[in-house]
Amino acid sequence: MPGARKDEVRAAFVEAFRPLRARSVFVGDGYGVRFSEARTGSFSNTVLSLSALRSHDARPFVVVVVRDTGLEFLLANSTFLKKASHSSHRLTVDNVRGSFNGGDILREYQGLRNSPENFDALFASHAAFTWEENLERLVGATNDVAGRDLRFRPTEEQTAQILRGPERAARVMGARAFRQVGEELADIVRARSDAILRSARVENVNVRGNDIERHITGLGGGHGHRLDDLVREFPGGVLSIDVKTKLLDRASAPKAYNIDKTLAFLATPDSVPAFLMVGIDLRRATVSAVLLPIFEVTLLRATRVQHHWAGRNSRGVTQLTGRFSEVFDAGYRPAVGVDEADAFVSSLLRL
Repeated sequence: MPGARKDEVRAAFVEAFRPLRARSVFVGDGYGVRFSEARTGSFSNTVLSLSALRSHDARPFVVVVVRDTGLEFLLANSTFLKKASHSSHRLTVDNVRGSFNGGDILREYQGLRNSPENFDALFASHAAFTWEENLERLVGATNDVAGRDLRFRPTEEQTAQILRGPERAARVMGARAFRQVGEELADIVRARSDAILRSARVENVNVRGNDIERHITGLGGGHGHRLDDLVREFPGGVLSIDVKTKLLDRASAPKAYNIDKTLAFLATPDSVPAFLMVGIDLRRATVSAVLLPIFEVTLLRATRVQHHWAGRNSRGVTQLTGRFSEVFDAGYRPAVGVDEADAFVSSLLRL
């Protein structure tokens, strides 16, 4: 509707959808909307306070920018904020204050334009992170806070071990002991599939993931600071296994790993980080599992570095996005492309 004013657009929306109102945010069935106006090319208006965003961050939060030329739609959950506004200088993880402006919203994320046709995939990426994780990132980005130094700084010898990681993964993946671990874990997943399917229906992604991991590992939840969920040792390898859940009938993008913690593990001899990939199809009520090194070719090509998480004190995190469901196919033949993985590991060290 070119030439419309914000009040007109907002009134039409309210009449059509009858949303609830939470101050300046309109809440519909599974989403929140905030209307803003921009009469120039830039969109620098204050959008919302961070404390208000917290209440809506678990569902898609859309900013509708009313322009003379039409409407612009932006997904503005905490994952898609570069920082808070400069007026938020007193923001800390224990003191959520301040706001964010239109210019603080990312226009592109993981190669996807921030526009409605990508909202499903974008929100799936956002759902893998907690509010607390994003808040800590925003505090550092907004205030230039030094924070804890989490960056792993390997010695020359450790760097050599890290760079041998892909070769170790390729060797171990062909070992009988590795296949036995994978079969053992797949048996556990099958035996507990009913409980896993019940947990898979939980809407909150982080609660869902913790519940499923607990069913498989027998451990309590809340292990977010650990690298792995399971450790298995056998001749020639030490497996650090992290459980990753993929809902096969909907968009989901699990968080992969903390880069510095993974490099620190790779710096130890015989280390092989791996994922126990758990595929869940709720419509068919099926659960499958496959054990793969993190450098397996399909998983590696789906691994994206979250660059806006990285900074002087951390290399940040990675996330599994895009098409990698084929690893659950019965006829799939996993492999490690050592050269491709070598280049990826080298790029992580340079971060």
